[in-house]
Amino acid sequence: MTGQPDRNLTRRDFLAATGAAVGTFALTTGLDLPATAATAAPTTTAVGPLVKTKAHRPWLGPDFWANRLQDWRLADGRIESIAQPGPHRLRTVAVLTRELTGAAPTRLRVRTGTLAAGSGFSGFLVGAGGGALDPRAAALVQGPSGEGGGLLAVYGSDGQVAFREHTDESRPFAFAVLPATVDTPAARPRTLDEDVELTLELTPADGGDLRLHLYARDRRTDTVLSAATLDGVAPGQVRGGFSLVESDDRPAQGARFWFSDLHATGPGVTTHRDRALGPIVGTLFSVSGTVLKLTAQLVPLGPDDPREVTLEIRAGGGRWRQVARATVGAGYAASLRVADWDTSREWEYRVVYPTSPRAEYGGTVPAEPRGRELVIGTLNCVKAAHRSLTGSSNGNPRLPGEQPLGLHTDRNLYFPYAPLAANLAAQNPDLLVVLGDQLYENSPTAEDTSPVPELDFLYKYLLWLWSFRDLTRRIPSVVLVDDHDVFQGNIWGHGGAPAPGRDQNKGGYANEADWVNMVQRVQSGHDPDPYDPTPVQQGISVYYGAFAYGGVSFALLEDRKFKNTDADPTDGDPVPERLELLGERQEAFLAAWKSMHPGLPKVALTQTLFACLQTDPAGAARQDQDSNGWPRTGRDRAVKLLADANAVVLSGDQHLGSLVRHGIEGFADGPVQFTSPAGNSSFQRWFEPAEPLPNGNQSLHTGDFTDGFGNRLRVLAVANPKVSFAEYRTGYPTGQGLGDRSLKQEGYGILRVDPDRREFVFEAWPWDDDPGDPRTRQITGWPVRLPFDQA
Repeated sequence: MTGQPDRNLTRRDFLAATGAAVGTFALTTGLDLPATAATAAPTTTAVGPLVKTKAHRPWLGPDFWANRLQDWRLADGRIESIAQPGPHRLRTVAVLTRELTGAAPTRLRVRTGTLAAGSGFSGFLVGAGGGALDPRAAALVQGPSGEGGGLLAVYGSDGQVAFREHTDESRPFAFAVLPATVDTPAARPRTLDEDVELTLELTPADGGDLRLHLYARDRRTDTVLSAATLDGVAPGQVRGGFSLVESDDRPAQGARFWFSDLHATGPGVTTHRDRALGPIVGTLFSVSGTVLKLTAQLVPLGPDDPREVTLEIRAGGGRWRQVARATVGAGYAASLRVADWDTSREWEYRVVYPTSPRAEYGGTVPAEPRGRELVIGTLNCVKAAHRSLTGSSNGNPRLPGEQPLGLHTDRNLYFPYAPLAANLAAQNPDLLVVLGDQLYENSPTAEDTSPVPELDFLYKYLLWLWSFRDLTRRIPSVVLVDDHDVFQGNIWGHGGAPAPGRDQNKGGYANEADWVNMVQRVQSGHDPDPYDPTPVQQGISVYYGAFAYGGVSFALLEDRKFKNTDADPTDGDPVPERLELLGERQEAFLAAWKSMHPGLPKVALTQTLFACLQTDPAGAARQDQDSNGWPRTGRDRAVKLLADANAVVLSGDQHLGSLVRHGIEGFADGPVQFTSPAGNSSFQRWFEPAEPLPNGNQSLHTGDFTDGFGNRLRVLAVANPKVSFAEYRTGYPTGQGLGDRSLKQEGYGILRVDPDRREFVFEAWPWDDDPGDPRTRQITGWPVRLPFDQA
């Protein structure tokens, strides 16, 4: 090899020069479901045409993940950028099913052209995650440069190819040009009618480093327009995921680009067909009595794609039979229902989507547990990333022992929560209860602030389902929709009323009602049927209700939707009795639930804690109107109704794991409530009273407490961050965000309902410790046992 690429170098020449064998497969954007086989060893692969369909849709195909869904589309055989002006200055389309080893010859080749004139570039991003990230996390690499960001090999709007920096934490949008040998005979700006083939070759050189050749060729004249060579590239700089990439100089007028005909050739490419995603992303299901409800989540489809799925089942390896059919509706989800479900045995199921060949996604519905302990796993609040993948941020440590949060590393990217999911699965739960926020509107990218941000919601929600689908495909689940799920930091729902001026702090819903219904349909449409399905204002649907499963009676509550206060505790009804938390409808439901399912232990599921378990850095009680400690009159009625039903309560939202017994007349005459620790979060809360509390136990900060609203309770266990609030303030004078997981106490909850011993067992487990390891301990303060007759 010379210092410059041979402008007449053919594929045969390249393979001959590298001594590579030839193997070919197609990387397509069709709706076919790839084989679920992975090639672990490096293989020589030539990626076929990027597209073999004329479909128009947001989804680019099973081999791709678009950052973001709303920024790209498939149109007329091309992947096209449709990004709007805003902060998303560098956008990527990750190739899910291929990975670069950085240790053998590789060639990447793609057609690209300009859609909108301006300043910018298109090309490749290689080395996403440096080979150290979970491949799903590597697929998110985009936006600002930072540690693990890889290397850019691009063709600029000025007609020059270049290698650019994408790991610089100090200048995240500089994308500095790396020193390379450039050969551009007569560079001329790119044009709207261009048809360019961009090729990147990676070749091992002496000393173990790589030589990178990049050149752009005019496909009409077969002439090289620009070329560059970069020597001395360490293999780790290109190892890992790779993406198609484009960038512009917005908010000034910036360019947009298209791609087609992607190929990857050489033994430096590994194939992982099992990493393909779609067209069916995952399933959620519940069983209540003899009713199975299952939601099949699909990718964003196009107008000409099929819009129907079927559900087939079999038992014991028998013959498949169809039991339900449904149309793909709002949120690209299909709601399937079987009214005569046999709960006495395990059933294998598959959802079928009628493509050619047809796509299938399957799992199992277990037999309903009977006469034994029911294990309930609780999952609370997971955030994709602490630092945004959109704008500038600082990941430098500010506290003693705090780790730097490299932008594109697993210290910052919590998604896909692999240890959390694996350790929760190891507990073998019979039922999964999903509480708190399944997504955050500003993570991993900035919020789409339009009134109907459907694709932005799906971009973030699909990350959650992608992470936990191996649990939800085989474990019945119940999901509660929380405030961030509908793109609000807080919700005071006012019975479904619209928020004045879209201001959430004035109460009501900030986004359009149809969009809110879509979110609820996608996340909780599979929940057991509601007690009273009458919609609230604006036609917003409800899902509160009761069901029995595994010898336990459950109540689902929606404590956000009916709450008629707002961010200002003085801005409410002057008659306290008219301040509502659960509202009259849910209070009537709880009164009726008391008599339902006689003889069964009762568990209520709610979004957040019926108190404000927070202190400031000095240890004084705080007020937080978002908690269910406010309004106090509504809280008192709710707690009394739950106590009358002899129920224990499970909740999420607060991020701070806790177990409390609420007070009604005293400090400990109400129900017990378990708020599981957050799975992975940023915003932290602390409960660190300045003085020891009376009637505490051996755990720190337990005992009788009166919160900032005057509610009394007895704290039985609490999982504070490992750094105190006062210590946190030495490094962070404002805010409550903390990214370093080693300084937090996050994880998941387990509730065991044991009919033989007639007791509840509450457990809180760290997210990153294997529960099967005898050295693993629960979070301090847990487990806690509670006899049924003391609930």
